Amino acid sequence: MAESRNTQKVSIDLDYITADTSFVYPLYSPDGKKLLEEREVLSAGKIKNIRELYGSKLYYYLPGDRRTMVSGQIYHKAWNHTKKVLDGILTTEKFTSDAYKRTEEIINDIIEELKAKEMAVLTLIKDMRSFDEYLYNHSINVGMLTALLAQKKRIYKESEIKKVVIGAYLSDVGKMKLEKEVFNKPDKLSENELIRMRLHPQDGYNMLKGIREVDPVVLQTILFHHERFDDEGYYGLPYETLPSSPKIVSICDMYDALTSPRPFRKAYTASGALKIITSTIDKKYDRQLVSDFVNMAGSVLNNSQSFYRKGDFCQLNTGEISVISEIGSWDILKPKVIVFARFENSQNGSSLRFFNNPIEVDLSKDMNRKMDGILMHPKIIEAIKMKLKDKKMLLDYLYSSNSSEF
Repeated sequence: MAESRNTQKVSIDLDYITADTSFVYPLYSPDGKKLLEEREVLSAGKIKNIRELYGSKLYYYLPGDRRTMVSGQIYHKAWNHTKKVLDGILTTEKFTSDAYKRTEEIINDIIEELKAKEMAVLTLIKDMRSFDEYLYNHSINVGMLTALLAQKKRIYKESEIKKVVIGAYLSDVGKMKLEKEVFNKPDKLSENELIRMRLHPQDGYNMLKGIREVDPVVLQTILFHHERFDDEGYYGLPYETLPSSPKIVSICDMYDALTSPRPFRKAYTASGALKIITSTIDKKYDRQLVSDFVNMAGSVLNNSQSFYRKGDFCQLNTGEISVISEIGSWDILKPKVIVFARFENSQNGSSLRFFNNPIEVDLSKDMNRKMDGILMHPKIIEAIKMKLKDKKMLLDYLYSSNSSEF
């Protein structure tokens, strides 16, 4: 297929694809030959045959202007509303009842659009980036992601989802009280600036608490969205006592923040962000929430691909290190792995002890072992590879691309 001016070519890597995956659009070889029709299932046999004939890289084409195709009107309407509301706060330092009613209308539009065109709408999150107007886009994107996750978790009634998503959309409204120099500072914040930044949930809560129409779920979501599983959040509140809505918003907030360019760093790729989020299990977020996010939203955000590949090294909750031998099918956090070493602590610090005989483990069946994250640091990965090479262990996995995204 020839790539026209109004199409976008999207790369797919078969090393990240599980069997029985399908795509919305046809898949093409690097030289443009159509290999699969739209929604045709990629069986294990087809993956093997395609890899042998064409390699691991395939492509699909997004037709036309996605913003038109997906009703970009909804996004632009939300964007214009967001800009008007947040700019109004800069002038008046107030969030009005009228602004809240218009926000409810926008959230209704976002939720209805997601129901109709889930995958297509979420592509907008990747496209609608503006460094200078980060907060406007961030508000909409966190609202969209939260709507997706809240709907898929199926723990909320329809009316409750709306409240959670409004809370997500307004979660960072308190940042409008920050000086622009602090919000966009390219360097590390000073202690006083950090204290000021950590007040933004309280500032947002204070802006809305006097509005009669605002539901308590919205207020709780705004106030608690920076609390953490290890109780090391902004206010150090016990995680288990918090409602579910700020927890959902928090992980969506982190994903969008990581994949957005900021003055102090470049944007992470979707897979890089998902790896970082996975490394926060039982630290920032509980394991079930991370599992829900990477399983329910991860493949959509990462072009139907896994965020890790066969041959990546991962750390387990037991302190063991393993290499991924097969991507998790029904739960992405439960792949098949080969365990070959363990971290051990001594008076001299932590060291890695390599086993004489590696152990094959299916994490979907082993109830004691759980994935705690993908190793990403290039120096650590290279050191492990060198040690395995010296021991002549797992040689088939040493030359896979464990490239860091940091």
